[in-house]
Amino acid sequence: MSLLARFEEVAEHLFTGVFKKNAARLQPVEIAKELVKAMLKNKQVSISQVYVPNVYRVFLNSSDWSPLASFGDAFLIELSKYIYAEGQRSGFTFLSKPSIELHSDDTVKPCEMFVEVDFDDSIVVNWEADDEYREESEPAEDWKEQTNFYKGLSSLNPLNPVDSLEQGRNSQYYLEILEGPDRGKKLPLEGDVINIGRHSQCEVVLNDAEVSRRHFKLSRIGTGWEIDDLGSTNGTWLNNQRITKQMLFPGDRIEIGQSEMVLRRE
Repeated sequence: MSLLARFEEVAEHLFTGVFKKNAARLQPVEIAKELVKAMLKNKQVSISQVYVPNVYRVFLNSSDWSPLASFGDAFLIELSKYIYAEGQRSGFTFLSKPSIELHSDDTVKPCEMFVEVDFDDSIVVNWEADDEYREESEPAEDWKEQTNFYKGLSSLNPLNPVDSLEQGRNSQYYLEILEGPDRGKKLPLEGDVINIGRHSQCEVVLNDAEVSRRHFKLSRIGTGWEIDDLGSTNGTWLNNQRITKQMLFPGDRIEIGQSEMVLRRE
C-alpha cells in the first residue's frame, strides 16, 4: 500500500465519515498531496544533502478549515507523519519533524488552498514514531536514526558551501521604507522566506491599500535574497523595472503600490 493510500485510510478513520469521497468540499488527502508538491518544489541542495522545508502553513477557506480545525492537533500530526515519511523515502533531510499549520483565509476560494513553507531549526514537533507510514521493507528503528537532521542551518544554497551559508545567516538584513504609509519603518528580515503584503499572516505587513494581500516574497539564497512577485495586482518593481523573480542585493529599491523600500544590511 502506498504512503498516500495509508494516509487516506488513517484520515478516513480519524474523521469517521465527516469527509466522503466526491463530496463538494476539500478532502484531507488533497491537502496531503499539496504538501508533498510544496516539499518537492522548495527542496534545497547543499554539498552533501537535499534539504526540504520543515514548516508548512496551509491557508484554507473557512468552509474547508472549520471541519478540519475541530479535530485539533490529531489531523496535523497525521499530516506531519505523512510528510516526514515521504521525505524520508526520498532521502531528504529535515531540520526537525515537519510542523503543519492550518489557517482560515476567505481570500482563498472553497476547495482550494495556499501553502507557505519555511526552514526553521527552532521548531519542535512532538509525536512518537509508529508503524502507520513505515515501508514494509523498512526495519522498525527509532525515527532519530532514520532521518538526517542538521541543527543550526537556515540558509540553503546549492552553489555555496556551508561556511558561506552560516556567514550569510548571521548578517542582519532589513527593509527600510522610504515612501508610503509606512515611511520611516525599518523591518528586520528574520527567517529564510519572508512574505510581504497587507495580509495579517505575512511576515512583513504593510498598511498600503494599493499593495496586494500577499504581494511578493523574499527567499534567502546564500548571502543574498531572491524576490518573487506573488501575482500581485499592481506588480512589483525593482530598480524601476517590473519583475516577476530576480536576485535582490543590498541597496536595491523595491516599489509596490504607494510604497518604496530599500534592502539594507547591517
